[in-house]
Amino acid sequence: MNEETLLFIVTTFMELATLACAYLGVRLFRHNKWLRLALIVVPLMANAILYFIFDTTTFFYLGVVLLLCIPFVWPRKSA
Repeated sequence: MNEETLLFIVTTFMELATLACAYLGVRLFRHNKWLRLALIVVPLMANAILYFIFDTTTFFYLGVVLLLCIPFVWPRKSA
């Protein structure tokens, strides 16, 4: 397996994982608030690591999408 194929597979997987985790993290209203936050932060860290490994902007933009989701899942005292 060459580097281009590996990059394609990892990029496709992370795109799907980012979209699924962003949707689930925002839509799980009454469940555990730390689980919702973990659903956003874990793929965010994975995208950051993959951005530094592969040096492509795709992972950077996926991380930005997840960063935009964090204010919607941040635990509050009133909740």
